[in-house]
Amino acid sequence: MSEPEPFEGVAVPDVRAQLSAPDLADRLEELGFRGPDVPDALALARSVLDRPDHLAVVEEAVRRLSAHVGTLPAHEGDDVWAGLDLRTHDEHDEGGGLAALALLASAPALAAFHASRGVPEDVSAATLADLGQQVWVHRLVSGRFGLYSYAWETGWVWSGALYRLGRLQFSLEEGTRVDGGGRELVCSTHIPRGDGLRPADVDASLARALPFFARHFPEAGPLEVHCLSWMLDPRLPELLPGTNVAHFQQRWQVYGEERDADEDALFFGFARRGRPDPAELEATTSLQRAILSVWRAGGHWRLGEGRLAAGPGGEPEREDA
Repeated sequence: MSEPEPFEGVAVPDVRAQLSAPDLADRLEELGFRGPDVPDALALARSVLDRPDHLAVVEEAVRRLSAHVGTLPAHEGDDVWAGLDLRTHDEHDEGGGLAALALLASAPALAAFHASRGVPEDVSAATLADLGQQVWVHRLVSGRFGLYSYAWETGWVWSGALYRLGRLQFSLEEGTRVDGGGRELVCSTHIPRGDGLRPADVDASLARALPFFARHFPEAGPLEVHCLSWMLDPRLPELLPGTNVAHFQQRWQVYGEERDADEDALFFGFARRGRPDPAELEATTSLQRAILSVWRAGGHWRLGEGRLAAGPGGEPEREDA
């Protein structure tokens, strides 16, 4: 297996033109922004256009993001933001607002990379819409506009490594070998917040994954389907027998060292950040009750790493020629 070559065929988008476009609201919706996130993003864009210091930060971030596109496999994207003061005058802003605008303005660069790889337009659109999805998650957690996960968004989505194929997302990244002998390139599985994990939907996504990367990233060579998630905790089938979540966990051969995933379970299970305090949490779903049962018994949620134990049901879905 070999890592894909960096992409050098992208022009740096004009930030002022992107943020002042008359159809910016429509563009935001195309990128997955919803509800109050649309007017809040529009208001921040207008503010940035009137603030040369903030505009300069966004322009520098867009230059870096455009150069970052195509730097596969997926990896942490903190280096893109190094040395940039992403805070605005809002005392609650953790830098997510300006980062979200920079990702918005650089989206044409990522779309150009997708097109250069022959990625279908619907897959490209669904993948780019992860930006609005993550902004929505930020509001669920904080009640405000922003983007906690801008480094993850940069390293995975804006590198060109990650694609949404139906219910699930898949990325080219390095995973730990099953035998513990170092790292290797894998097709890694991600679970966006949203609808449940119906087995038929998961089957359909898994069936698309390997054919997709074989077609659009053939130089990566044969890949195994991998997952690293708090939802691979081996106790799930016992805690939630017969559920879609338990069925998903049982698809994977879990291996490697156990790692603490309490913060992941809190963030994705309860839309809260920090270290969990069970006394402050109320469970309204069976999954939340399962998480709390572990914590209230003095235990910890565990991060599981796994390979697909068996191929997805049915024939792999073929992309249109």
